[in-house]
Amino acid sequence: MEIGKINTLKVLRETDIAYLLTDGESEVFLHKKEAKKPYLDNEELEVFLYTDNQGRITASTAIPFIQLDEVKRLEVVGIRHRYGVFLNIGIVKDLLLSLDDLPEDLNKWPQVGDFVFVKMIVKHDKLFAHIIGRKQLTDYFPDKEPLLENQVVNANVMYLLEHGLVCFTESFHEIFVHRNNFRKKYRIGETVNPKIIKQSSIDEYTATLIEQKEIMLEKDALFILNYLEEHSGIMHYTDKTSPEIISEIFHMSKSSFKRAIGSLYKAKKIKLDKEKTILNK
Repeated sequence: MEIGKINTLKVLRETDIAYLLTDGESEVFLHKKEAKKPYLDNEELEVFLYTDNQGRITASTAIPFIQLDEVKRLEVVGIRHRYGVFLNIGIVKDLLLSLDDLPEDLNKWPQVGDFVFVKMIVKHDKLFAHIIGRKQLTDYFPDKEPLLENQVVNANVMYLLEHGLVCFTESFHEIFVHRNNFRKKYRIGETVNPKIIKQSSIDEYTATLIEQKEIMLEKDALFILNYLEEHSGIMHYTDKTSPEIISEIFHMSKSSFKRAIGSLYKAKKIKLDKEKTILNK
């Protein structure tokens, strides 16, 4: 018998609450709540095997969304900070994505309704989800339709890097979004709609989460206003500040920063000083 897979087993006998199934050597229970109909002794069944909360191998007649060593996009349906997040796989027992696979910062954890790309593995004789590594999508899904420049796709954030985000699309493409091309903090599993900029390699695309410049100018300015309000109306960043610091603090390019500062100055929202920018009360 193999947990995490579909097994063909025979009905050995019926009990008050379950059917006892066997492969000729070992025995497992199929709870009557899981039965699709009454079964006869020696009848063959196709069942999925998993471990229950007590660590016992248990059978299910439901076909799960994922099986052992497969990679799938699964929905988060529960969170327990002591253990991790739970994923719906289409059977009565959810699949655990352990906290060992998640960031220490709980704000970066997936939330209920988010989606993550995982592989089903066996660890300590139990089934777990494991976040797949970067560049592995091609190993599991080598044949994909190419994405087009300016195409907007549905994707989920999977890696939070120093220089940006790595997202996976529903069609299993890998997309990198540089930190200059988004304006907020994201969490793993969050659904996003990046716009493709270009194909940077055979297996990876670069994209942006920023709308066109005319629209973003207002948003960039609003971002700076919010920053000023959160810092007592003064910030020691001006149009002379280095591009590296602007990118780190404001997640925008220096040219975007200067345009936003200029629009705020013209609107008399700020005062400009050689060493600081001051909010007009």
